[in-house]
Amino acid sequence: PRRVWNSGMDKQSVAAGFVVMLVLLGSSMSAEICEKTGLRLVICTKSNCQRFCHLEAEATHRKLEQYWCGGTVFNACYCKVCTIL
Repeated sequence: PRRVWNSGMDKQSVAAGFVVMLVLLGSSMSAEICEKTGLRLVICTKSNCQRFCHLEAEATHRKLEQYWCGGTVFNACYCKVCTIL
């Protein structure tokens, strides 16, 4: 007797597997590697810190994620810059 192959179920399985693979690859492709950098300043203002961090990110071909002033004895401008993989 000849067997009839039901290819409809196989196509659905392949499509579902392909979608799962795309989701997994998509989430890993958008990974970022971030680094915190800083610069000591006499007075740290939000606008000066933003300018410094923007220049830092631009010069290193990275994306500026966050910037902030901090420090207790000395002021410092901190930047969080990321490389998108």
